[in-house]
Amino acid sequence: MTGVLRDAYGLTVSTGSRAAVDAYDRGVRALLGFGAETVDEFRRAVAADPDFVLARAALAVALYLDEQLPAGRAEMERAVTDGAAQATTLTGREGRHVEALRLFVGGRGNDAIPVMKEILAEHPRDVLLMQRLYFIYFWQGRSADMLEVTTGVLPALEDDGYSLGYHAFALEENRRFDEALPLAERALAQNPRDAWAVHAITHVHYERGENRRGIEALPPRIHPCDHLGYFRNHLLWHLALLHLAEGDYERGGRLFESVFGRIPIAIASDLQDSVALAWRLDLYGQSDPKRWTQLAEAARRWIDMPLLLFHDLHVGMALSAAGDWAAAEGHVERLRARGKKSKNSTLPQVVVPLLEGLHAFARGDYAGCVARIEPVDARVVEVGGSHAQREVFHDTLLAAALRGRMRNQAVSLLERRLAKRPNPGHFWEHAWRGAAEGEPSEYQKRGDG
Repeated sequence: MTGVLRDAYGLTVSTGSRAAVDAYDRGVRALLGFGAETVDEFRRAVAADPDFVLARAALAVALYLDEQLPAGRAEMERAVTDGAAQATTLTGREGRHVEALRLFVGGRGNDAIPVMKEILAEHPRDVLLMQRLYFIYFWQGRSADMLEVTTGVLPALEDDGYSLGYHAFALEENRRFDEALPLAERALAQNPRDAWAVHAITHVHYERGENRRGIEALPPRIHPCDHLGYFRNHLLWHLALLHLAEGDYERGGRLFESVFGRIPIAIASDLQDSVALAWRLDLYGQSDPKRWTQLAEAARRWIDMPLLLFHDLHVGMALSAAGDWAAAEGHVERLRARGKKSKNSTLPQVVVPLLEGLHAFARGDYAGCVARIEPVDARVVEVGGSHAQREVFHDTLLAAALRGRMRNQAVSLLERRLAKRPNPGHFWEHAWRGAAEGEPSEYQKRGDG
């Protein structure tokens, strides 16, 4: 349908269907807010106007993020074809917007970065591209670049609560907690259902060691977010981390059961969170083999599906913790083979040795774990995710040094860990007392078994 209207952010879109634009706007808001209805809203936009190229490209992105990769790429191919047919009527921004998303859905995030940056410099209210660029950087561990993105667009989006929440989280990941918290609170005042702003607040409390405050604040903040899909589980995962940081391992274990133990693990985020929580519980002496039976079964479906490097690590953790060494070794061998062909040095130089170290830990080879992980510890940031998410890798190195009675490494790693976030009553505090006195702590003794 030929015509020109404006979307909710005031940007020109090539469609004459108001119903299509309204559905597109709802889809964009759902994408920004992690709504379970994102795919459906973009489908409604395309149904209202099948020639609405931006809506079809957005649908492709939503399907891709939902791990419906063939369907997402098919929709993107049609969006590109339709865009070429409408080249004389699409605006320059729309054409470049589709090109940037084509690169993203095609797995060429690094190639998409300059295109997205160029568009945002001219059109800072293109929030869909802002979010995609932000998350490309997030999954590369580039928190300074995330902050650069939100700082650049915020002057044009100060009226937009979602953008405030994204900026708040970027500030938090750059350890600017005093700025992040009030900004996230401001975003929630505009929209209590802004799950990413809730997420930013949770991270601030966790990183500051304000565990009790976070435990009290998070549940009433999650409650209004009744539109969420998998992201609700991620917020509850954060609640479990706060309980673990407070030393309440029993509550952390119960949260594993209530959140992940009774659902099919069918999307990458749920696998990452469930594996990371189960692994932490094992570190703290709260192991349960039944967890790993469930998680390894889920992880096997991703063995041949390359997604994020961060996700690949969690697949390998699940398989090794379950003792499925045939699958675990086959998985890491596939990563080694991919690493020989990849232009991304993080895969062969960081992910493979890190996963080999995690395998060694699962086998009880603590010296081997330290030997593989310690040389890449400073580069773990490159696997992506947040500080809180990557902490499980650093803590595994620390646990291996403690269990392996490597006193010099253990003391150094404990000093670093406790300087970051002291947690009285936590395992690391108990471990510190044992290491400082030169005696095995209860934690080290637990590792002997």
